[in-house]
Amino acid sequence: MDPALHVKIFLYLLRQIVFSLLFGVGAVLVLAVPGIAVSTVHKIPNPDIGLLAGYLPIVFQTLAPYLLPLCFLLAIVATYGRIASDREWTAIQMAGFHPARILVPGLIVALGLSGLTWWLLGTQVPRLKGEQREMLVAAAERALSSLDPGRTTISYDELFVSAKWRDPSDPDWWYEVFIRLPDEAGPTGAPDAGPADIDTFADRAHIRTERGVIKIDLYGVYSILPNFPVAKTAHLIMEIPLDTVIGPRKKQSTRGRYMTNGEIRERLAQGNFDEGEEDNLRYEVHKRAALSVVYLLFLVIGVPTGLILRRGTQLGALAVASGFGILYYVLSMNVGREMASAQVLPNWAAAWWTTILGGLVSIPLLRKGLRR
Repeated sequence: MDPALHVKIFLYLLRQIVFSLLFGVGAVLVLAVPGIAVSTVHKIPNPDIGLLAGYLPIVFQTLAPYLLPLCFLLAIVATYGRIASDREWTAIQMAGFHPARILVPGLIVALGLSGLTWWLLGTQVPRLKGEQREMLVAAAERALSSLDPGRTTISYDELFVSAKWRDPSDPDWWYEVFIRLPDEAGPTGAPDAGPADIDTFADRAHIRTERGVIKIDLYGVYSILPNFPVAKTAHLIMEIPLDTVIGPRKKQSTRGRYMTNGEIRERLAQGNFDEGEEDNLRYEVHKRAALSVVYLLFLVIGVPTGLILRRGTQLGALAVASGFGILYYVLSMNVGREMASAQVLPNWAAAWWTTILGGLVSIPLLRKGLRR
């Protein structure tokens, strides 16, 4: 085969893959922006444009390691499906281009994206999750400090405050108040109320925020449920860190998600782990590695999907590819974590089993596709 023609075909396929990938990323951004914006508005009352402008890029970066592989899979299916339906695949074979060589352009893109994803998951995403949480807390504090005087309700995921009225001259004073708190928060000096939320009723309350903490002075408290009944207590103080009611919490079982690869290695070297901590950290490292190389799996699945379904509509091939991608994420991120937590499989096997199974299934599919 003419080397110049070889290079020309190689660059042609590479351009098509990159163009399709960029188109897919752009489409995802356009479709995702409204949903993420609505979710942000739901989490934080009265978010301003500045908050959205700073928050949305952080969210997109944290989602990039999960959206990029799906965009890559769709790009591979679209590229190879199109060259098959346009008979370009037949022309490439007649020119003496070995079928296996058509994987090389996709392989180069896959390796580059794998390195980018490993970097994002290992260094950027844990840091960005912390920044995202801090931004939500700061925004919530600003929103609470400038709450409309006529508003008599505050509602977050695990915090609810309602009153019949507020003092127009001093809006920090709320009257005939009902408060539901997360079980981690509670009145200063109160015993543990157990796993249930704490319900509090009071004649009036002075509510303000200081340095990321909601401070509530209650007067004329009727009761605190379920395990700490109080009969007309004169004064009760509550301090609720906004960090406990805004955004996802750092549970022991998921703490590794908020640590960089370097921090995980340091923690593993220290030893003296809490219950389940070591397993969680080791699983997190393997999960990040498996997600980083999923591009290779999607390459060997995407190429035959596009070639085999070339006689159908392009939409049908893309729908099948989307199904592959969604199935992978469900099995890998949900089932895999559950198997690791239940110790059904070792940590490495729980993180890699979906990738290994997908590879075994895709190899005969790839051989069939290349022979068409």
